[in-house]
Amino acid sequence: MNEDKRIPSGHFWNVFAAVAAFTTYLFARRKRTWLMAGLMLVPMTLPFLAAWLDTSAMRMGPRLLVALVEYLYLFTLAPLTALFFAGTLLSEEVEGHTFPLLLSRPAPRGAIVLGKFAAYFLVSFALLAPATAAFMGAGAYALRVADPAAAFALLPRYLTLIAMALLSYGALCLFVSTIASRPVIVSAIFLFGWEKAVVAIPGYADFLTFEKYIRRLTPDVPFKRLELGKLELPVELLRSVYPVGAGASLVVLVGVTLVLLALACTAVRKRQYAAHGDGT
Repeated sequence: MNEDKRIPSGHFWNVFAAVAAFTTYLFARRKRTWLMAGLMLVPMTLPFLAAWLDTSAMRMGPRLLVALVEYLYLFTLAPLTALFFAGTLLSEEVEGHTFPLLLSRPAPRGAIVLGKFAAYFLVSFALLAPATAAFMGAGAYALRVADPAAAFALLPRYLTLIAMALLSYGALCLFVSTIASRPVIVSAIFLFGWEKAVVAIPGYADFLTFEKYIRRLTPDVPFKRLELGKLELPVELLRSVYPVGAGASLVVLVGVTLVLLALACTAVRKRQYAAHGDGT
């Protein structure tokens, strides 16, 4: 029986808020959360290391700083956080046999799923946002950026993009966790396999990645960007890049995120979870 139909609609938000608050509390108690927080601060040493090993790095100050922020925080740590937090949001409780007990209560399953996702987002953004700001401050100092204020003016835009990345990648990992027995592996293949290798595939394949749309929304800068981590391909494999508009990118990211969240809620509502197993 569909539990959501037996619960008044006003009760949905009460369950949502309670689950979000309790899951946030659980995140705060886990060692993995604090380990991830420490990991996010490690890149702060890179600008100092680059300036020490190669003095020419300081001449590329703003270019290198922007490249590092985008490569490390927007396109690496944001999906990595989604993978380890959202990818295990439900699977750990299913394996620990606590999720079936939670679902046995008279509460909308959709509210439970979305409450957990909200907690993931709040915790992830609370970790990534100050780490990104600290990195920009350390990078501006280590690389002797001539106009630190101009560099920090880009911070709100990058924080917005990081939030969008966490939502999009997190929604994907959450949905995968509702349909796959090894969600972290499946999600990792997409996030760090498909999204990074698709540049070698001719045609419109990169339209099937989040990175294409997020990259389109990165702020304009008065210099040519350094492309860190870009695959160097033989000339015969290089292909034309088909552009996408900023408005279309925003619509795609928001639309796909909502669809994935709706699919995750639907999958949990329809799935039967056994009290001593992972369900069928």
